[in-house]
Amino acid sequence: MSPNRALTVGSVRIGDGSPTFIIAEIGSNHGQDFQLALDTIDAAAEAGADAVKFQSIALDALYLDPSDETRKLHQAIDLDESWHRPLKEHCDKRGILFFSTPTYLQSVDLLNDLSVDLFKLASAQIGTFPQLIQRVAQTGKPTLLSTGLVSYGELEQVIKIFERSGNKNYCILHCNSIYPTPADRVFLGRMEIYRKMFGCPVGFSDHTDGIAVATAAVALGADVIEKHFILKRGIVNAPDEPFSLEPAELQAMVQSIRTVEQANRTETRIEIEAEETQFKNAIRYRAILKHDIAKGHELSSDDVYFLRHPSGVDAVALNQMLQQRVVATNDLSKDCLLQMDDFVLQPEPQPEQSRC
Repeated sequence: MSPNRALTVGSVRIGDGSPTFIIAEIGSNHGQDFQLALDTIDAAAEAGADAVKFQSIALDALYLDPSDETRKLHQAIDLDESWHRPLKEHCDKRGILFFSTPTYLQSVDLLNDLSVDLFKLASAQIGTFPQLIQRVAQTGKPTLLSTGLVSYGELEQVIKIFERSGNKNYCILHCNSIYPTPADRVFLGRMEIYRKMFGCPVGFSDHTDGIAVATAAVALGADVIEKHFILKRGIVNAPDEPFSLEPAELQAMVQSIRTVEQANRTETRIEIEAEETQFKNAIRYRAILKHDIAKGHELSSDDVYFLRHPSGVDAVALNQMLQQRVVATNDLSKDCLLQMDDFVLQPEPQPEQSRC
């Protein structure tokens, strides 16, 4: 169950029983193709995601003397700083929230200047870059904190940075930094540990294959689901591509999550549902006479047997009748389906009046 504390992100609530906030993480699945990035945003919006997330990555802002291998990787994953504004504007038009993960100090300022409604701190920065954490915390903006590379102790230090900055607008995302993550290495129960430790909304940043684990996380109370998303596997050379969902898969995940939310509703059960009542009445066991009885006969349990039937005196009602002592109003034949008006309460014997 979500805690009382929640986040307000734009016009959306995260936590306190609000619908799960679903993030399609485009990340680097744009392959440095701007039109592909726009098309992927469109597909995420059409699939029902609440937000898309990119990664603000720039080789020169991250590395001193990078290796050739690192340079080659960044040719596929860097996000041009000039893209941020038009990407956000496109998201605004499509009614889907835009945000990005800053990985260097200037990218925090870039995103804040765009008035993004949300920040995400990846575990790679949370565990290694307190100055970046401080700068994000000082924006006062709601922030998702990912935990893949972070111990409980390190996470506590991050929370202290936010608290000292007067920013309590954070949500912790349980995350596994194994790509892809086998199901037996996920440990979804950690979400509840984080909720109890920090009293904030929690969620799950999913790196497993498929949608089953993300859906299970919602059943266990995840307020946020983040899932890697790609327009079509095989069209870019990005590290997240193999475990990213395509549009039909993302749509299926969104629908599954919304179904789980409906099923997770808790309401007091005073009466059973109308459909359940109808079925229950159809299978009631009814009392049938074993033998003929005469008018005035006091009914006993030895007089009846039971079979299912839509009408007649059912087994529950018969128990109540026998406790009150009832007698037949008419002669009744063997195998007769008993009705309530076949019997009346037996009159209580009246004490004799003294003549003296």
